[in-house]
Amino acid sequence: MLKVFTKIEDVPQQWEDLESPDFLHLKFLAIYYKNHPQVKHLFAMDEDMRLYAHIFNITFNKTKNYAKGNSIISFLLKIINFKVLYLTNSYLTNVPAFISNKAINLKELHANIKEKSNITVIPDFLFEKMIVENEDYTKIEVEEEMVLDINKEWRELTDYISDLKKKYRIKVNRIIYETTDLEIRNLGKQDLASYAVEMQILFDQVARSSRFKGPEFNTYSFKSFVSQGFMRVEGYFLDKKLLGFSSVIEHEKMLYSYFVGFDKQLNSSIPIYGRILLENITAAIKLKKDRLVLGRTANEYKSNFGAYPMKSFVYLKVENRFLRAILRPFLNELRISQWIQRKPFKSEAFTE
Repeated sequence: MLKVFTKIEDVPQQWEDLESPDFLHLKFLAIYYKNHPQVKHLFAMDEDMRLYAHIFNITFNKTKNYAKGNSIISFLLKIINFKVLYLTNSYLTNVPAFISNKAINLKELHANIKEKSNITVIPDFLFEKMIVENEDYTKIEVEEEMVLDINKEWRELTDYISDLKKKYRIKVNRIIYETTDLEIRNLGKQDLASYAVEMQILFDQVARSSRFKGPEFNTYSFKSFVSQGFMRVEGYFLDKKLLGFSSVIEHEKMLYSYFVGFDKQLNSSIPIYGRILLENITAAIKLKKDRLVLGRTANEYKSNFGAYPMKSFVYLKVENRFLRAILRPFLNELRISQWIQRKPFKSEAFTE
């Protein structure tokens, strides 16, 4: 029988009976649960399925420009505080937060979630594994995740650099030169506790650039992630002042870099973020990973380093029929930002 729990203490230990990645282990999810009380955490399970999801409040102020010419939609987006049921981990949106040996019945899942929501959002990788009957969902393309395939012949960063076209080699070497004064060090538990406030400020500077912002990530989580071995965090210092940080999660042949923060104003003169990307590439090479996953922001800039986009979609339903009818034109007009895909490698046929 399908059950949905909202308190992690109530989730039976049988949750761990299904073989699943670290992203679904209760110890991993407990860190989000304890550090993000503004989110309603959902743990859905039956004998063949485990699913972690969130309910949170959100306004769409940052998308109001899409509704130009429609005063009703602009007004609604500005004043309505939507309660969103996001059927995944909203902090790791492109990593599956479920495992199931069968198709998941969406109607049954909804019926077992007691707290009602205004909007349901389902990532494409989950929607494709669901039984969805007569449901009025809109398919929406969301900002792409950027990934870099790691060449098996690369042994160190210099091998990667040598595979770049001349103008990109110059750019990368300039980044290295302009950041030689940065001290880069691994942050332990005490460091993460000491710098938590500064890290939150740096992270929020980056998060504000995202057009669709979900619940705020609490950087105090890093201490628990690191102490339990789920994550590694590096700090970037100049004259003992923290200017940036980067976190990585290893999973099988993938290296994920999702939570990054840096001083955006200083970044215009000292390429902190460029150095972070190069350090991530170095780590992926040394760890012999197949792919480095760099998240959704700064897509064009990341493409200068060889990253390319993986298209992503969500399926969205406004539960109220009246609001659904009013907002449908807005939803149908949503488009991701256009940007130029760079081709920095010599081996690529495209020449800029």
